[in-house]
This record gives sequence, C-alpha cells and structure tokens, in this order.
Amino acid sequence: RTPRELTLASHGAFLALDVESKAARVIHRGRGVYYGTFEDGSSSSDAVWVASRPDNAKTRTRTATRGDALLRIDAKRGEILEERAIDAAFTHDVVRRGDSVFVADTGNGRILELEYPSMRTLRAVELSVKAHVNTLAPADASEYGEHAVWAVLHNLGPSEVALIDLETGRELRPRLTRVGTKSHGLVIYEDRFIMLNSGEGQLISVDPSGVEDYEILWTDDSRTFMKGLCVIDDVAFFGVSAFGRREDRGDPNKSSDVVAFDLVRKRELWRQTVMTHGLLNVIAAPQIESSTWSHAHWNANSPSLYAEWIPLAAKQTNDCEATDRNSLLLTYDDVDVHLLRDYIQGLPRDVFKESGKNGNALLGGRDGNMQKFKPNVDGMLLFFSDRSGEHVFEFPFWKRLEPYVQPVLIDLFTDQLGVSDPLRHVIRLQLAVMNPGSEILPHVDTGDWARRHHRFHVPIIVPQNAGAVEFVMMPESGQEIAVPLIEGRPFEINNAVTHRVRNSASSWRIHLLVDFSEQPTAKRHVLKPGDVCDYAKMGSGRCVAVT
Repeated sequence: RTPRELTLASHGAFLALDVESKAARVIHRGRGVYYGTFEDGSSSSDAVWVASRPDNAKTRTRTATRGDALLRIDAKRGEILEERAIDAAFTHDVVRRGDSVFVADTGNGRILELEYPSMRTLRAVELSVKAHVNTLAPADASEYGEHAVWAVLHNLGPSEVALIDLETGRELRPRLTRVGTKSHGLVIYEDRFIMLNSGEGQLISVDPSGVEDYEILWTDDSRTFMKGLCVIDDVAFFGVSAFGRREDRGDPNKSSDVVAFDLVRKRELWRQTVMTHGLLNVIAAPQIESSTWSHAHWNANSPSLYAEWIPLAAKQTNDCEATDRNSLLLTYDDVDVHLLRDYIQGLPRDVFKESGKNGNALLGGRDGNMQKFKPNVDGMLLFFSDRSGEHVFEFPFWKRLEPYVQPVLIDLFTDQLGVSDPLRHVIRLQLAVMNPGSEILPHVDTGDWARRHHRFHVPIIVPQNAGAVEFVMMPESGQEIAVPLIEGRPFEINNAVTHRVRNSASSWRIHLLVDFSEQPTAKRHVLKPGDVCDYAKMGSGRCVAVT
C-alpha cells in the first residue's frame, strides 16, 4: 500500500518521514528556508508545492526581498517542476483550499490570497509586522465565506487568533486570546483548535468560542520550541526543537524531534529524532488535501490499509513473490495497549524467566529449538496449542492478564476483523520478550499450527532508539522487507516465510503474539498452577508430566 509519509519543511531542507519505519529522506535542499506546503491537485500524485525564501532572517521587507517563491517539486525525484515568485517576504505559511492559496506574508504584516494555479495575487489584507502572522487555516466557508481565514498572530509573546475576511478586509469576530504564548499551528479538529503553545512547550486544545481556557494535552518539561503541526486520523504530529539563536536556525547539523500524540486516548505514541538540517517549521502530508489546517485521513486517497488477513494458501511455501506484499505482511489500525503495557512495566523483571513463573504451568520439550533460534529470548505463555493446533491449553497466568489483554483482542479482532468472540479463535497467546542484545535468528515456523492459522504481532513495548530493533521478512525471491514496529500497531506476518529479529537496544522489546484460527476451536483445556507439560505429547489433550 501507499506509504504513510509526512513532509517536513525546515530552515535547510524539505524532507519526507515515513511514520511507520521512521525513515527520513531529503526531498530537496539548496533553496534557503522551506515553509508551507500544500497538495498539487493535478494528475501527478508525486508533485507537491512548498514555499521557499532566502535564509537571511534580517531581510524581511517587500522592497529588500524578492526571493520568496512557491516551488512545485516532484516528491519522489526531488526535481523542481515549476517555480512561481510571490509578492511576499519572510513567508511563514502557505495553505490551499480549492482555487485559493493563502500566504502568511509575515515580513510585510499581510495575508495574501492567490489564484490557483496561476499564483496571481487576488487580495491582500494588512495587519502589522509586529503581529507576526505565522499560521493560516481557511475558515468554514458555509459560515464565513470562501475568503475567510483563521490567522495565528505570534505577537512575540501572548498570542492571538484572528478571523479575517480577505474579501472585505474585516475581522469577523473578536480575537481569541486564550491561545498560549509565541504560539504556532492551528488545526481544526472536531469543535476545537489544536495548537502549539510554543512559549511553554505544550500541545493544547483551544475553545474557538474564546470562553474556556485552553486544555493542555502534552507538555515537554524542558519547554522546548515547537513548530509544525498536522492531525491525521486522530493523531497529532508536531515538531519539537531545542531553543537556539536565530542565526543558528539554518545550521545544517541541526535536528528536531517529531512527536505523534493520540488525541482520542490522550497519550504520546512515539517521539523520533530526525536530522532536519535546520529548525523544523512545518509538518504536513500534502498528498492529503488540507492536511496542515484540518483533520485529515490517511485513507482519503489511498487504497485500503489492509485486507482481512493473509490467505492461508500463501503459507504453503517460503517462495512468496516479494511484490506480493499482502502475502507477506499486513498492517492494521492502532489498538490501545496502554493498560497492558503499564501492567507489564510493573511486574518483577524476572517474571518472564523460569524462576519467576511460579503460579503458571510449565511447558517442556521446546528448549532445544529455543536455544538454537531464540537464545536470550523469554516469554510468558497464556494459551498454547499442540503441534496440530487442534488442542488448546489455557495457562493459569491468563486469569491474571485477562483484564489487560482482552481489550486488545477486542480492539483488533472484533472491531477491525468482525470476530465476535476472538478468544474462541485463539490457539496460541503469549508475551514474547527480547532482552537487550538478543537476536532471533533467521527461521520459519513449521507444523500445522503455523500453516493453518494466522500469526499476529501486537507491539507492546518498543525501544525508542531509532533502528535499535529490526524485524525483517526474508522471502527467497525478492528483497527483504522491514516490518514497522510501533507500539499498539498490530501486524500479521506470513510466518512460513523466513524472518529474523534483532534487539540492540538496552531495554526490553515485548510483543503480544497471537496465533488465530479462522474458525472457533472446540478442544480447549485448562491447566492448573504447577502443571508440567511435554510439548511432544500434548496432542492427546492431556498434560503429561515430563520425567
């Protein structure tokens, strides 16, 4: 499927960031400072528009600066396809709605409306240079008209949001003042505005009526500088940079962080450091219409994110074609894992070792395989089947973890795949723990339990170090495929295809592994604490003591 990519516009580069793999690539450099970006709207899906301006922050007047321009760039090849000069200076934002492009002409204290695609100036409204307009969001056209925009006024201190009609030049309502200090960004989300209170290092939710104080959603204790914001599928993506001197903003060695925050569950999903080659200014997804100023959706112009599951016929061979990605890997929508993650983090560190499994049942007869392919990898069994997958044994620890695991199963299998009672379809359920420095060597899963059932992973704890954990599919024909590892982002793999995993981080990597039957399983058994089972003899449906 189409990669989920954000674009990052910084003081030294225009980049793309894959939100799953966290891999960043430079699209374009060498045109000074990059700012607002918007969708092209033509048949070329790879083309996007981005604003560029000279990197001399002191040159801000209309008479002194003629270098501000809009660049139409092929986002795959990095080539400038078209360039349009604009009558603006110190440009801070550019957004598009329909046939109108709105420009924050910060150096001249104005807001411009351009005609798309000619980029001819149609209208200009004077504010003030001191207001330092830095973000624009077209207002609801049905209520305020086609030429009305919300404008964030940085003010170099206590900030404001103004609603301005560019056709009449009037402000349509009193300015909002409860919007933070030195603020940036404005995304219309449900009945609120999501903004960055940059002066305090906060992501905030603002009441558009101006009656209520803003709600703090996320904060950085070091009160770092925040710029760049978009909201896609209820996730806010925003930029965090260290404070520095203005003249250092274009430092080619400067990096910034991108944070993903779940607005529904109100929790941080991940934070990734990216070499942005300068201060990060704008985050967008210009392949999605209006992504910088309204709640957007990844699915708006891309194929379905997932089929129901990998066809079992694809698990009869290790020679899947590399181009047939749906026979190797499927990714699903995020599920809420925070209850399970918090519970695990509160457990004793030895709970996944043999010494910490008092109260559970034990399974013997697999030590040789584990030592051969999975040395220094631990786990906790909750359900486990025999080799055929027909007899399923419930382990005592399931009752302890049921309140934390069951919601995850419902989120994935009921809400996304339509399975009403997912537990009846589970043949194996376990927590797989990769200790620091551990490695799972290249292998395939064999036996009827693997060939006749689906293998799902739900990442519960993933080390945040970029590239510290690798999960790689290795089909015999074709290129290797890196599996994106994101906490709460489930995926199904074809475990009949060779795969390997490495954890070079200094912390755990913990996944919930689910082997799932398309039909409910009837032969289910309950083990008691202290039972010791022999894997080779479980097919009888009895738990035979290892001697």
